[in-house]
Amino acid sequence: MRLVDYLDKGASLGTDAPCLTMDGRDFSYAEVQRLTYRVARGLAATGVAAGDKVAILSSNDPVAFSCVFGVSRAGAVWCPINPRNEAAENQFILDAFDCRLLLFHSHYAAVVEKILPGLPKL
Repeated sequence: MRLVDYLDKGASLGTDAPCLTMDGRDFSYAEVQRLTYRVARGLAATGVAAGDKVAILSSNDPVAFSCVFGVSRAGAVWCPINPRNEAAENQFILDAFDCRLLLFHSHYAAVVEKILPGLPKL
């Protein structure tokens, strides 16, 4: 069973029910599902195929979690990257995992600029 299958199971019980909550705002199952489909389509459009590894660099927030589910929906493999790591450590992890794509929150753009030159596959 894929991770996104658990999301879809929860949605089958009520799409208006809260799925994710942050700072007092609820994101319904329907909202999260829609975002996961958008992420999956976006990944496919960039050439990400089933089994490809996709990393996400973000703090814990509903959009990041939705991206995790979207990676699963696309059939790709989610590789978590800790934003508290040093740039060199995340670069090593991305290379070791052979990640094909890195999704990141704009807050971490400076970190990504540091690590991308050492990752020609991304």
